[in-house]
Amino acid sequence: MRGLALTTLLITLFFSTPFAQKINRNWNQDLQADMSAFKDCANVSDNGLSCNQYPGKSLSTVYGLKDFYSASKKRYLSVVEISEYLKTNAKWEELGHAYEPDVLQTAQERANKNRASVAIYINEEGEGHMVVIVPGELKPSGSWGLKVPASTSFFAKSPEKSYLTRGLSYAFPKNLIKNVFLYGRKY
Repeated sequence: MRGLALTTLLITLFFSTPFAQKINRNWNQDLQADMSAFKDCANVSDNGLSCNQYPGKSLSTVYGLKDFYSASKKRYLSVVEISEYLKTNAKWEELGHAYEPDVLQTAQERANKNRASVAIYINEEGEGHMVVIVPGELKPSGSWGLKVPASTSFFAKSPEKSYLTRGLSYAFPKNLIKNVFLYGRKY
């Protein structure tokens, strides 16, 4: 009887405990390698991974998720494709706007629990930028007047602006935050 009770308890715990995403333990080092390759991608062969695919690849590098990789296209999605994917895929949920302090805090807490979150902006011309929220601490942003989560950013059009672990406000000027949305991966 005791064995049955213990087995029942273990099965209940196993199926009721949410499965957390395991973060790549070497994410920071691997991102450094990606950043180096990204900054050189215009000058050297990058095995078919064009410069504008690095934002999508960064999700895989940090969290080991292939959500932004298209097997049919044999490449990582562009930022615009990622935006559409986030809006329509049941694996992701909108957390809110970048100007909402609780949304910024939630995104950082998720990253610190190895759960992926991203911030994305698409302009009226259909171009945009996406960053991955990485483990770290909320830091005060003088430009936003808010505490912002740590992030990594690959600027396809301006590689020199790219960074590994800075506050989210480095990726988006304050005048854009009303159109920057944060999404979190469901687990």
